Amino acid sequence: MEKKNDALKFVLDFEKKGVNMYLELAAKTDNPLGKKLFYSLASEEIAHARKADETYNGLSAKESFVLKAVDAPPIEQVLKDYFKKMGETKFKKGGENTEAYELAMDMEKKGYETYNAFLKNAKSEQEKAFFKWILREESEHLSAIANVYAYLTGTGDWLEEDESKTWNWMNL
Repeated sequence: MEKKNDALKFVLDFEKKGVNMYLELAAKTDNPLGKKLFYSLASEEIAHARKADETYNGLSAKESFVLKAVDAPPIEQVLKDYFKKMGETKFKKGGENTEAYELAMDMEKKGYETYNAFLKNAKSEQEKAFFKWILREESEHLSAIANVYAYLTGTGDWLEEDESKTWNWMNL
């Protein structure tokens, strides 16, 4: 089997696992911010699988990557809009299933590490562009999970973090 087929198989399997995990986590959490996060992540994992399939099945990089802009705004913007709409008082702090967020962060880290290895071995420009794109996506996902986790658990570290890493708009 060719390397690109190995990469495609991994991406499709990994993103499918992510979709299922995020849907399960969304169903299990009572926190509306957590639900919004996990459902948004599930939706983005579907877009990742589709884009991988398109990349490896002949769409030009330009055609394939234009579709992302139509799919949905960045996850931070989705959560920011939701947060402002609902108001901070709608979100329960503490008492949240922290293991769900830790599991999600571990999954995103694994994806990032594996996709980074695939990028290093990528042969075509289209494949390289795909892995650079998905690495940015995974980084955004990890940031989103880490910010919501820190916010819900009320860790003081969240407010002390570097502003480029934290979502200060959560501190209403």
